[in-house]
Amino acid sequence: MDIRTVRYADMGLESPVAIIGFPSSGLVSSIAANYYVSQLKMPVIAGLSGPEMPPYCFVYEGGAYPPIRMYGYKGKEKRGKKGKDVVVCLSEYAPKPEQCYDVVHEICAYLRSIGSKEIICLEGVPRMSEEDVMMACGSGPGASEIIRKTKIKTMESGMIRGTTGVMLYDGPLFGFDVVAVMVPGNQSLPDPGSAAEVIAPVSKMVPGFKVDATMLLREAQEIDKRLQEQTVQLPDDSTQIYG
Repeated sequence: MDIRTVRYADMGLESPVAIIGFPSSGLVSSIAANYYVSQLKMPVIAGLSGPEMPPYCFVYEGGAYPPIRMYGYKGKEKRGKKGKDVVVCLSEYAPKPEQCYDVVHEICAYLRSIGSKEIICLEGVPRMSEEDVMMACGSGPGASEIIRKTKIKTMESGMIRGTTGVMLYDGPLFGFDVVAVMVPGNQSLPDPGSAAEVIAPVSKMVPGFKVDATMLLREAQEIDKRLQEQTVQLPDDSTQIYG
């Protein structure tokens, strides 16, 4: 796959932690990543494009950017010694299975070039029951310590697909510690409520990188309210139609 990386700005980030948010169940990862960018007003620092990616651009603060973008945050400058610099990588499209390998390698090459050593992948997974909980897994020598800070349940076995799956097994080859945070989300609707759940654990993994999740929770309440208003009770039985 032919991929081009364009660098728009050099913020002088120091060993930035990378947070990856590609579309997943309930758009949990994309919603969370976009929320960080909007709340912290993070500027675009790089972008990835290629002839096999969807032909669209994303307009942000008056500029036009490719489908996959990198945003920077000077956490050390804004939060003091305890803060960490951050790069958020996000996209509105999910690479096809045959594209994931090349996309991940291009992202890793860029992140390594700016000094990143840790990658946190946000991943929404289908919610099968109300008992489903957030889980995490990792690869690389320091991944278990990153997870330990959050007290999230560790995934011992299972399958992780897409860019997150490739990142987990190939990221360490680039010298990264990689952690995947998997959040149960709605399979059929955007799920900002589940996206809000990642805010607290990520803030523990990345000191100084924190936002107020109130707006996400309000959006979740609005979605629930609209669904309830759209529910029609049939007169002859208890079957419900949503539409």
